[in-house]
Amino acid sequence: MPRPVLALIAATILLSCAAERDGGLFGPSEAGVLLVDALLLVDQPLPPIYLRRTQDPDTPYSPLAAAVGGARIVLSTDSATYVYAADPDSLGRYLPPPDAADVQPQTAYGLRVETDTDTLGAQTTTPPRLRLLEVVLLDEDTLEPKRRLQTFAESGDAVYDAPENRLRYLDDLVEIRFEPIDAVAYQLALFSLDPDSDFIIDADFLEEDDIEEFEREGSSPPLDIDDGNARLPWFAVAWEGRHLFKVLAIDRNWFDYVRTNPEEAGGFAAGGLAGDNFERPLFNVEGGIGLFGSASVDSVGFSVLPR
Repeated sequence: MPRPVLALIAATILLSCAAERDGGLFGPSEAGVLLVDALLLVDQPLPPIYLRRTQDPDTPYSPLAAAVGGARIVLSTDSATYVYAADPDSLGRYLPPPDAADVQPQTAYGLRVETDTDTLGAQTTTPPRLRLLEVVLLDEDTLEPKRRLQTFAESGDAVYDAPENRLRYLDDLVEIRFEPIDAVAYQLALFSLDPDSDFIIDADFLEEDDIEEFEREGSSPPLDIDDGNARLPWFAVAWEGRHLFKVLAIDRNWFDYVRTNPEEAGGFAAGGLAGDNFERPLFNVEGGIGLFGSASVDSVGFSVLPR
């Protein structure tokens, strides 16, 4: 069972990777099971929904063979119903109606999928809106604020070039501050946006093959952030250039899936997850498996300079 996009989170988010899933985590008995992949992000458009079937792990994985066409997919709230349509350019991908409202906070969404032979259902209740109050650079010795970073709300994409947001690698601490909300848990996600930027870690013992194993994106395990303060883990930064740092408030479905999936330890997680001993992730999906969850998200952008 391949990892979802986080993406997230992330990005979006997460982030859809249903097309990459091979369905081989649970063995032959799980072949042919419906697999759904969709993550609702508060204040963003309704996402595509991906529908696949798991495949026998003893056969080569085929995205085309896994994709499920001809399904009826309906997403609904107490006040609206959205009938999805098959994407004519991508089998197994379904699109919301063009006039669909953006994802609302603190709203229950129900998913129903019908094929010729199966019915799948799932529900999620979206978290409240998440908003950054400020992003500050702290003195690493005294923890006193040295300066505020520009946010997207203030400067848009110009944040990456703002002097305040140009950070010297390993110098001081970046802390994002937000008003805590009623969420099951939070995740942090970090993305290196410049694919050709230089490797920034100065370690003589690293060979070229070692450097190639460093990824340009990663996420934390679910976290309790009761005080609304989260710091950038410098050990997660391996590249120069522009970075996007996101904080996500996640729903119960996303939390259960991540904490019980041994493949979802996160790109900069320290140690194992509470769910490392689970043999099968918790999907919270009736009539199939996969992830139908929701999150609210905010982010800050900055550029990393060499020491």
